[in-house]
Amino acid sequence: MATTLMADLWTGGLIGFREALEATMIVVILVLILKNGKRDDLIPNIWKGVAAGVGASVVTALIFELVIGNFEDNEAWFEGILMVASSVLIAVVIFHLIKHHSKNELENLAEKAMLDSTSGAKSLSVIAFLSVWREGSETVVFLGASTDTLWAILGLVIGIGIAISLGWLMMAKGVKIDIKKMFTISTVFLIFVGAGLFAHGIHELQEDDAGLIPVYNEEIWDLNPEWDGEGDAPIMHDKGTIGGLFRAIIGWNGDPTLLEFCGWVTYLGAMAALMKRDSMAHTPAEESV
Repeated sequence: MATTLMADLWTGGLIGFREALEATMIVVILVLILKNGKRDDLIPNIWKGVAAGVGASVVTALIFELVIGNFEDNEAWFEGILMVASSVLIAVVIFHLIKHHSKNELENLAEKAMLDSTSGAKSLSVIAFLSVWREGSETVVFLGASTDTLWAILGLVIGIGIAISLGWLMMAKGVKIDIKKMFTISTVFLIFVGAGLFAHGIHELQEDDAGLIPVYNEEIWDLNPEWDGEGDAPIMHDKGTIGGLFRAIIGWNGDPTLLEFCGWVTYLGAMAALMKRDSMAHTPAEESV
């Protein structure tokens, strides 16, 4: 049980940190540029956008929870589709198929804002709002697809807190942090989360309650022996000491079907190939601040 709780804590923390870090870096870059340009009067517009983005993220979370509640009678197929869709969204987010602003673009935007305070202030607010809302909405979907326990939510808060703290250290104290390396490590972990969601989604869609995907081989191995829920689970069980840790980190399943395992391997292989040839524009967090 303790291992399962720690797995939820890890998953929530990783998602919160990885998503909050992106929005935090955008805000930090904009604030630093305005400070260096002696235009502190424009900084409140950024915080207004951040506040609006947080509010919109909360509304998104409430709507998402309401939608999930309406699908309780069809839980297996709904969770399966949500997990598969979330794993695809993770891939999209990681490789920036959704527009992300580079540091140079943000510098140009801030410079225009300093020249034209009226329209520039609005632009700064909109960029901050969209950045926070986008990352907040992604967080809601990812967390809702993986787990929504109180431990996962606690992990989410901790992860967001760490990301914001790093941004504050860079902005207020001038601390130099290797953000690019941090992004790379957290991205690799997030890919494994995506692979686990994709495989688990296939498993859910193979359940009798859904039956949307056929089962060609029910179990290619079985390390989930019978367990009555009392005491500690077997060590390699999904809820065991090692199995639970592996489930949180790499999407481990103690008794996968053939298609489930093939889906997990295919997702990882495709993402590894894309990472190797990735030549798209970097996010602001991957550039020096």
